[in-house]
Amino acid sequence: MPPRDIALVMVVILAWGSNFTGMKLGLEELPPLLFVGLRFAILIPLLFLFPRPASWPAIIAVGALINMGQFAFLFSGLTAGTSAGLASLIIQSQVPMTIVMAWIFFGERVALVQGLGIALAVLGLAGFGLMSGGNITLSGLGLILCGALCWAVGNLVLRRLPGVDMLALFLWACLVPPLPMVGLSMLIETDAPLAEIAALSLKGWLAVIYVALISTVVGYSIWGTLMSRHRAAMVTPFALMIPLVGMATAALVLGERITGPEAMAGAVVLSGLALAVLGPRLFARGAMRRRPPAP
Repeated sequence: MPPRDIALVMVVILAWGSNFTGMKLGLEELPPLLFVGLRFAILIPLLFLFPRPASWPAIIAVGALINMGQFAFLFSGLTAGTSAGLASLIIQSQVPMTIVMAWIFFGERVALVQGLGIALAVLGLAGFGLMSGGNITLSGLGLILCGALCWAVGNLVLRRLPGVDMLALFLWACLVPPLPMVGLSMLIETDAPLAEIAALSLKGWLAVIYVALISTVVGYSIWGTLMSRHRAAMVTPFALMIPLVGMATAALVLGERITGPEAMAGAVVLSGLALAVLGPRLFARGAMRRRPPAP
């Protein structure tokens, strides 16, 4: 990968990692479900720049699972007492969830090293559950894991859409969350959503715009470009850096501090993710090196 593209992938990792701090700042002024609805509503005008990229069932499925389900649970988990840094790590449990569900529903092979990685990640997540009360609560952990599950199921939908423009798909999927999220917000969060939005400070609006534009538009446009230039195996491992950037950004901007036990559990989760993502390639490469040359 040339230096220019490495710089671009770093921009994406910075955008997606710092996104969790933006979420936390926005949630200081907005209830979570209303925040989800507003985050996607402000992107709807961009639909006019892109033709519809897939069938309506596919758009609705992606919108319901990834845009709405993932972020409704994630934002609620952040509000329930989970730090932005740990949320950026725990939501990545979608990786082993996707691998397991692809094995169950599509019969995709799971390598032994991937199984070990999944077991490690689950062990680390159990550690977070046992130590709930510091930077994470049990309810927050459960909600974010539900968000990861929505993301993982959405990934199965994406696997059935090869060659689709991902930026256009996620923008068209922005049509799904606003009305259901505002409706649910009026039922369980606030009876005056417009007043909540009107009361947003400049900091609140900047957080909403950052989460919407930087994460979705900038992030997916660059990521899609990189995926079109290089093999997926070369690009996707960089996503393992998202939790590291997420925790570093939360520490710098929000003053979050990770305790020793949380750092240990996080290291176990991150090690499991690395094994699940990188393990099969590393073992295959090692096997090729050990193979005797053809006569």
